Amino acid sequence: MEPSEILKDALESARHTAILIADTEGRVLLLNRGATNLFGYTAEEARGQPLQNLTFSKEDQSAHLFDGILDVLRTKGWTGGRFLRRNKDGKRLVTISNFCSLRSPDGTCKGILEIAQEMPPDLLNLERELKLSKNFMLNILESSIDAIVTTDIKGKITYVNRAFRELVGQPGHQIIGTHISAYYKDGIAQARRIMKKLRESGRIRDYEFDMQVGDRIIPIRTSDTLLYGDHGEIVGTMGVFHDITDQKKLMEELSITQAELIQAVKMKALGDLVAGVAHEINNPLMASDTFLHLLEEETRDDPTLQKRVSLLKRCNQRIKNIVKKLKAFASRTEVAFTPMDVNEAVASVLEMTRQQALNLCVDVTCHLKEGLPQVLGDKNQIEQVLLNLISNACDAMEKSDRKVLTVTTDCDPKARQVRISVKDTGAGITEDQIEQIFNPFFTTKSTDKGMGLGLSICYKIIEAHRGKIEVKSALNQGSEFTVVLPYYAGSCKVGEPDEGGGPDAP
Repeated sequence: MEPSEILKDALESARHTAILIADTEGRVLLLNRGATNLFGYTAEEARGQPLQNLTFSKEDQSAHLFDGILDVLRTKGWTGGRFLRRNKDGKRLVTISNFCSLRSPDGTCKGILEIAQEMPPDLLNLERELKLSKNFMLNILESSIDAIVTTDIKGKITYVNRAFRELVGQPGHQIIGTHISAYYKDGIAQARRIMKKLRESGRIRDYEFDMQVGDRIIPIRTSDTLLYGDHGEIVGTMGVFHDITDQKKLMEELSITQAELIQAVKMKALGDLVAGVAHEINNPLMASDTFLHLLEEETRDDPTLQKRVSLLKRCNQRIKNIVKKLKAFASRTEVAFTPMDVNEAVASVLEMTRQQALNLCVDVTCHLKEGLPQVLGDKNQIEQVLLNLISNACDAMEKSDRKVLTVTTDCDPKARQVRISVKDTGAGITEDQIEQIFNPFFTTKSTDKGMGLGLSICYKIIEAHRGKIEVKSALNQGSEFTVVLPYYAGSCKVGEPDEGGGPDAP
């Protein structure tokens, strides 16, 4: 039997496989019985007709699908896949087709060969079920309130859900293919730490780290797992990211509240202690005053002794005043906003901190502007703020060669604001630290000098007074903290009429 006859018999025997040959323009030259069974056209009906007009759907013809196949065949030589087709009666069917170019010995394309089979109904149904399952899983992933991300074994992102896209504020096409470390604050080092933990145990639960998207730092709690292939090999990772920004904020607020509660208890205990100490001090002071009164009578004729007795009496009075102010400051009183003079608050705090300044050899300079408008505030709280700022200034100058503390009060009639400035010649603060100094638990001091809550509490107090705290500082050039408070409505600068418009309450 001739080879051509063998080939012809083989083509005709393939009754369940469609074999078609077309020229380079896609016009049918030959088709076997399997192609007739599949598409319904006889060899005579199909010969010379464009293959796309006979077997491709109207939609694919409009989309020039077959032209795309021809382009691929001219360059690559073969292509294949699943295609939606139609037969002579217009019935739609799905085929699994392979196309290849027929070439002469010199490599010239002489025609096109298609080998096609109809996709079995059970396989088609299985594909539909798989597609439905895939869509169902995708819907679940897309609906998750937590961000979900998968990566390949090299750490490049292969999938992200809607929550992840919203978290980083980028569309999916910009994220896919990016290395996951691009979204970690610690970059590749963090990615390696996570991968090390995954390789050790296969999964991670409730691991916390920081993401960074642009200038935003996002605290994350994640649960991760390894993804495995059909043969048990590691093919990637999946992570579920939960944004814990709100939880962190609540925990910080809770910590601040607890610290304030502890401080309140301490202040109450201090108040009780001061009251007891004041009682103990007042008894010998009374005796001292009595003897000084007698000495004053007995030394009327001696000016030198009279001067010494007068000095002792002033010292006694100063002790009484200090004890009185300590009792007033440490006592637990209800917050009450009343019109107040900030100069009185400054003077009171300076008297309480005078000894601290003397112990540290700090020169205190005070410039209090007379006739300042009143502010509406709680005197005890304003004194607490000033006490903290002055104490911080003294601590900052502990190692300075030149120690000068300057406290100034002034006002801005145009902005209707009173300003209290506390300036030191201490170590100063860096730009990065200035951005964080009002954050709870941030401190530049050693742990034995504070928890880092003082300035955050001061910030809250001044904010409640509808004011603000401004900071100017540079490393090794000292710092200046300025408390800005609005005028009390009805208050005006001496010599100026009240224009109204100030806040009635903080």
